[in-house]
This record gives sequence, structure tokens and C-alpha cells, in this order.
Amino acid sequence: MVYEYNPIFEKIFERVQQDGDKIIAYIAYGLYKERKRDFLISRTAQLAGPVPPEEIATFHRIYEDDGQIDLVWNAAKESLAVFAVNYADVEKAAAVKAELKEAVKGRFWRAVGITAVANFMFAIGAILLYLLLRFVGFDLLDMFRKLAQIIP
Repeated sequence: MVYEYNPIFEKIFERVQQDGDKIIAYIAYGLYKERKRDFLISRTAQLAGPVPPEEIATFHRIYEDDGQIDLVWNAAKESLAVFAVNYADVEKAAAVKAELKEAVKGRFWRAVGITAVANFMFAIGAILLYLLLRFVGFDLLDMFRKLAQIIP
């Protein structure tokens, strides 16, 4: 069997204009190969035997068309975009988890201590205010009792 060169690789790589496009070209070529494989498996099953070389040549000619190259190129760009979004989501989730872990780490008991001291200071302040008012002759508890008698 004489091997004939398949020019699809070059047709796809003609679209590479910058280094970032190379990954798209490799993905596009992989998509082309996947479609070719699916075609061969499907035709082999339909024919119950090997696919004739004429049909394989026809498949290659179809992919020499710019429209077919556009389809695999755009599918490759879409696949890369989906991968980038998924990767960014995973990275963002990991970053948020790390930040939350760092934020909680060691601060819980410190916050509890600060809250306890603040409550203690408030209680001391309230007691001192009550004693000060009592010292100047204002009995707060007596006022509450009188208020309770007025409001049934």
C-alpha cells in the first residue's frame, strides 16, 4: 500500500498567526482526527468490512475545504475557552478556600477574647454608671418600680 500524504495538518497550521494559536491548531487537528476515526468506525460497521481508499480520499478532500477547516478551528477555540473557564473556576475556588482558611486561622479565639473583654468593660461601665447615679441621688431601680405601677 502506497502512503499518500494528508495535507490537512498544514491547512490547519496555515491559520497560526501567533504563538497562542498553536494550541488551537493542535486541538483542531485532534478534532479532525477524531472525526476521521468516527467516520472510519461508522463506515466499517456499515460496510461490514474495510473502508475503500476512494472513500477515505473523499473524506480528505472534504476537509481540504476552508469551511470544514473553519468548523474544526472554531470548535477548537470553543473547547479551549471552555477549558480556560473551567480552569479559572477551579483556581478561583481554591484561592477562596485558601483565603477563608487563612482568615479563620488563629483569629477565632482572639475574636472571642476581644468580645469577652468588651462585654466585661461594658458591664463594669454599667455598674459604675448605676453607682454614680445612685451617689447623686437618682435611684434607677426606684424609677423602674414607679413606672411599673403606672403601666399595668
